[in-house]
Order: sequence, then C-alpha cells, then structure tokens
Amino acid sequence: MMYHSMQYSVFTDTDWLFPDSSHSSTSSVELAAPRGGHGAAQILCDLPEETTPLFSWENGEGPEVLLYQLLLAGVNENTSADLMTTTDYETCREFVTKKAPFDVYDVLRPIDEPLPRGRSALYLCAEASPQTRPGTYTGALRLNEKEVIPVRCRVSAAQVPPLGEGAVGMLNFFDYDNLAVQHAVEKGSDAYWELFRQYVRAQLQMRCTHILLPAGEAVWDEGVLTGFDFTLARRAGQISLEEGAPWLCGGHIAHWHAWNTSEYYPSWDQKTGITTPEGYLQIQKYFKQWQGIIRENHWQGRMAQALADEPQTYNDITYRVLASMCRKFLPGVPIIDAVETTNLGGGIDIWVPKQDTYEKWQETYETLKEAGEEMWFYTCAFPAGPIMNRSMDLPLTASRAVMWMGALYRLSGFLHWGFNYYIGDDIWHSACCPHKGALLPAGDAHIVYPGPQGPYKSMRFEAQRAGAEDWELLEQAFQRAPEETENLIRSVCTSFRDYTRQGSVLLEARERLIRLLEM
Repeated sequence: MMYHSMQYSVFTDTDWLFPDSSHSSTSSVELAAPRGGHGAAQILCDLPEETTPLFSWENGEGPEVLLYQLLLAGVNENTSADLMTTTDYETCREFVTKKAPFDVYDVLRPIDEPLPRGRSALYLCAEASPQTRPGTYTGALRLNEKEVIPVRCRVSAAQVPPLGEGAVGMLNFFDYDNLAVQHAVEKGSDAYWELFRQYVRAQLQMRCTHILLPAGEAVWDEGVLTGFDFTLARRAGQISLEEGAPWLCGGHIAHWHAWNTSEYYPSWDQKTGITTPEGYLQIQKYFKQWQGIIRENHWQGRMAQALADEPQTYNDITYRVLASMCRKFLPGVPIIDAVETTNLGGGIDIWVPKQDTYEKWQETYETLKEAGEEMWFYTCAFPAGPIMNRSMDLPLTASRAVMWMGALYRLSGFLHWGFNYYIGDDIWHSACCPHKGALLPAGDAHIVYPGPQGPYKSMRFEAQRAGAEDWELLEQAFQRAPEETENLIRSVCTSFRDYTRQGSVLLEARERLIRLLEM
C-alpha cells in the first residue's frame, strides 16, 4: 500500500486562517492554560486521504481536550471606515484583513466523522479545570498512521474563578424567534427547549453571567390589554438556572420611536406613551405580573431587568420615569441597559455605554464610577472602521483585546447584542446580515452558527471567551502589581482603536500575565 505524505502546520488561536493561508514553520502544538481556563491552537492540514484525528495524553493524564473541524464562513462585504459595510476596498484596506468577498475559518464543528481528503483546518482546545494539577502535560494528535503532532500544555497555578464568582459580568442578547426559524422547530416545543438548553450552555461557556429572557407577550381582548403571557420567560429562566446561570435578566419592554425624541412606548403598544396615564397603567400591569413570576420561581436576588435599549440624551429623563415604575414594582432588582447618555443617575444600576461613547465622555463616566456606580461597556455595528468589534474582517485580536480594554478602563462587564441574531437566508456565506436597508459588519449579528443539534461556536466566540478569562486574571494582577499590569495591557492596546493586530504580541503579554500571577 503506497503512503502519501501529508503537509500540516500549527498556528495560534489569535490569528485568522483562510483557505489560501500558507503553511507555517511550526509543527508542534505549545499551549498555556490557567486553571479554570483554556489554551488552544489551530492546525492547517492538506490531507492525502480521508482521516479521523485522534488525541491522547501521555500516560492518559492531562486537561480535557476538545477537537473541532474549522468550517468556512463567507464575508460578503468589508467593514466601512465610518458606518456599516462597503464594497470600496480602498477606503478600508488599512484596517481590514482581506478584500471581500472572501472565506475565513470561523465555524467550529465537533469532529464526529472522518475529515475529507484535501485542505482542512482543525481547532484543538485544552480545558483546564480548577482541579487540574499545575504542570506540563505532553500528548499527541494523531492525524493518521504516520503523522503525529506533538502537543504540550503548561497548566498554570493561576486560576480563572468559576462563573459568577469573578469580577467580570457579561450579557449577550438572545433571539428566541430565530432559534425556532433556523432550526425549523416550533417555538415553545420540547425540541425548541432542548435546543435552547444547548444555547444556554454555550453562553455560560463563553462566561456570560446574565441570560436575557424574553419579555412577556401582551394578551388583548377586543382591543383591551388584559394581561401578559410569561410562559416563554418562565421556562427560559428555569432552564438557565438549571444549567448554572448566575443571573437572569428580564427582557426589554419599551423603546423610543426615533433616537432624538423624548417619549418611550411599550413594546406591545406603539401608540401609547409611557408618560401618559394609560401608559403607566399598562406598565404597572406588566410589572405586577412579572413580579409574581419572579416570586413564584424564587428568583429574587438572581434577577436583573433591562428596560429600553440605548437611551439617548433626548429621552434620558423619560427613561428615568420608566425606571421609577420598575423600582416601584420590582424593588431590589438592578436595572441594566446599553446607554448613550450620562444623565441617568438613579435610573440605572449597571451602566453600559458603547466603547466610543465611554471614551467620548470618559471623564463623566469615571466620576460616576468613582461615586460607586457599576460601569460595563458594549460594542455593536456602530461605529465601524478599525474600532474594536468582533467583525470577521478585522484582526482576530480585536475580538479578544476588547476585553483587555475593559480591564484597562477598570470596567466590570461587557455586553453585545448579537449572540444568535441569524438574519437573512444564508448566514454561512453572507456574514453581513441585512438591517434597515443596509448590511451589518460581518458577524456582528451572531457569534454562533445553527448546527444540527445546537449552536456551533466560532473563532470569535473562542476569542471573546479567552479575553474574558484574561480579564479575570488582569483583575487579579491589578491587586498585586497595578502599574506593571497597566503597562502589560498597554503593550496590547491603549484605546478601543489602537490595538495589536499580531496574535503573537497578545499571547506574549498573556504569558507575562500568567507569570506575574505565579510569582
């Protein structure tokens, strides 16, 4: 039997791989993982025949290893220099990785069948539990009978705290309708909830501390609002807590019609302002019922509440009116929202300004923080350009280093709207999803993909998870050596627009961080 040689090479988990990537000179896997965290690498293979990779640790001892095939996703347009996307490459070539359209290895599919002949990319991830003994473990990834890739993983004594016990919070919005559409199941069915459970597990693996629940659905009788149906919210909350979620977050209930107007309107009634007597009675009805659900399920102390996404300077006072209604009927439940203003004092408990909004009004937000206000941050499609976001045509370092910026500014949490907002007919080949007559930057609407049994993670998912682990370690390092820790972060990033594009720089800083915590 004639043997055909195989070509393979190893890459870090901090830089993108493309179908036309050249092989590297690295032929072994070197990983570093704190206890409670992970270390990972990518492997590019040109397979002469069908094969099933197998991994084993020497003497059978070592952290759990997960092995995935990387699948391609299509980026149909580039991120614009100022807003959304563009087909004019010359205006964005300085900050994007590649000219669109192009394919990139973003999707992680668990390997449950042989890999086909030809080019394949793999993702190898070593998960160190808090109980893993610190030390260096050696093993091997066998690609076929002849080709064996040496793997070494150094597990550090430094430890990422268990979810809910650390310093960093996280919330990623969840689309309950798209779960049903993309997986072709009936919303609320047994199959639906089993899929939802898989999505919750993914959110928790990414270190989300808060799971966003759907809002109650209005019940009308001949044009009269009679109450609200919280069936979906109740079941989603029960499953999330069964899976170990530290916090639940009630879904948004109101919004403005235009960003520069003052009134808010209930999500179920776009004609009745919340500042009118009728608006108040509707909000009262909602919160009284919701309070009953919370008490019935013993969720007190584990609930937060979102009210209205992105209050602006034009409607911040009205937002505070809405918040006063919430506080009347949900006493003790912290209010959290993405914000575009600094004038919400007393109306919000967890401020979440966008990354550029925070830098724009940093002095004011710092003053609020020093006064004891909790301050997170968020990213989304706007602004575009090189600013840190998890877009698929930006360097992969942006998806991870954004968490380092949270540590640099001494913030305490991160929010993103797009966990699974699968918009459009072909998410696999058109990552720039349609939105209000334009296209969102590639991947902004989703960080997972709809697999047959649940979500497929992405390289951006893994980068965000790694960044959250880094952030927890950086918070520990600040307690030991604040000046050295700040300098360490600044070797990676100095603002949301100024960050390294080289994965090796980020990994070198991470290694220094781990060594600092081991001293």
